[in-house]
Amino acid sequence: MPVQFRKIILAYDGSDGSDKALNLASVLVKGNTETKLTVVNVYEEKIETRRVDITGESRLALHGYLIEGMPAPPSSLGYSQAQHSTQAIISNSVDHIFFEAKRRLGDTNASFRVLEGTPAESICDYAEEIGADLIIIGSSGKGGIAGLLIGNITEKVSRHAPCNVLIAK
Repeated sequence: MPVQFRKIILAYDGSDGSDKALNLASVLVKGNTETKLTVVNVYEEKIETRRVDITGESRLALHGYLIEGMPAPPSSLGYSQAQHSTQAIISNSVDHIFFEAKRRLGDTNASFRVLEGTPAESICDYAEEIGADLIIIGSSGKGGIAGLLIGNITEKVSRHAPCNVLIAK
């Protein structure tokens, strides 16, 4: 009798490894109405502040105020400038990650859940909480010293999970 996975958790963060895991999950649940897929992401939104150089023509200015919509004679007050600005760039948005997962899963019946905390612990705790049969997670590709120093999430999940773990490579 083949093994039936009824509750599958897909750990998805938009990385190459998690893209491979998403492909595996899609194959496993496609056409199987009895299997419930939950895509999880451990909240870790990063906001980067970066200097952006803006060059171009300035609008007419008078005592530090921009003159807009007012009739004004041509003036030499307009000037070419190089201005520095900072912008916040959100680089790991959960909304963007889930949007991409939904798009790639198509009409698959999947739910989405944001978890908080450390990734490996949060994924394992959630699997235990819902009684998951399988966790699908991508290989980080980090081995050796980098994997040791950073702490390989995939390895931690595989060691501490309360259910089977399928690692996509």
